[in-house]
Amino acid sequence: MKRVLNIVLKSVLAAGIIMLFIFANKKQDAVICPQFNIELDYNGADPLISRFYIRQLVTEKGIKVKGQPIGNIELEEIHKAISQSPFVKNVNLTMDINGKLKAVVTQRNPIVRVIDRNGLQFYIDSEGKRLPISHEFTARVLIANGKIESENKTDPENATRNSKERYKNLPPDLQKIFLVAKSLNKNKFTKALAEQIYINSSGETEIIPKIGDHTILLGDTTSIEEKLEKLKIYYTAGNSPEIWTKYHQINLKYKDQVICKKNNK
Repeated sequence: MKRVLNIVLKSVLAAGIIMLFIFANKKQDAVICPQFNIELDYNGADPLISRFYIRQLVTEKGIKVKGQPIGNIELEEIHKAISQSPFVKNVNLTMDINGKLKAVVTQRNPIVRVIDRNGLQFYIDSEGKRLPISHEFTARVLIANGKIESENKTDPENATRNSKERYKNLPPDLQKIFLVAKSLNKNKFTKALAEQIYINSSGETEIIPKIGDHTILLGDTTSIEEKLEKLKIYYTAGNSPEIWTKYHQINLKYKDQVICKKNNK
């Protein structure tokens, strides 16, 4: 009898706790959302998006947040609406006990702005993803132009999802541009030196420096780190004034060589 009574009491207690949770959840769901805060993390890059842009992404989907009972707010739909932007790398949504919703949005990091052979412009980010031009901001990054074919012929079904290999989804010319821009940005010296990446009529890659009238011929992207290291050594060995006035091209194509072509003046 005593055992039966204990079972009954435990059952009643469990049922009471469940009802309490249900009541608490219903009460919490009825709380009105007083605020929708948006925090932007530009990930060290120039801004391409604003809080207004993120809020507009949600509004355009017909999703209401502020002034709504939190039980009616579809967080998954908000996350989806923001994540679909090509400029957005990551979204984290949190809601506090007072019903305030916060979205922390991490922007992708553009490293080069491409102008292809037909005048089409777009960015490539640090993971090799192609981004459109922003209507709000302009990123101060390397410019790539010349004989660039930007049509993407990659089969979507075979596209890689690995962020470290994503650039391989790009057409060959854009893969070259990405690898050069990535390498130039790794080093403070070459990042400060380079202004433009140029694909010449032979399909070879050149760098246009910010100072001087010469070009730097890389050729292909084979051993690009070694080529840029040779360039750095050559520049910092006291040759800079001579390079700026005497030569029109520095050729880094060949292993263990730096070939300079003189001006015809």
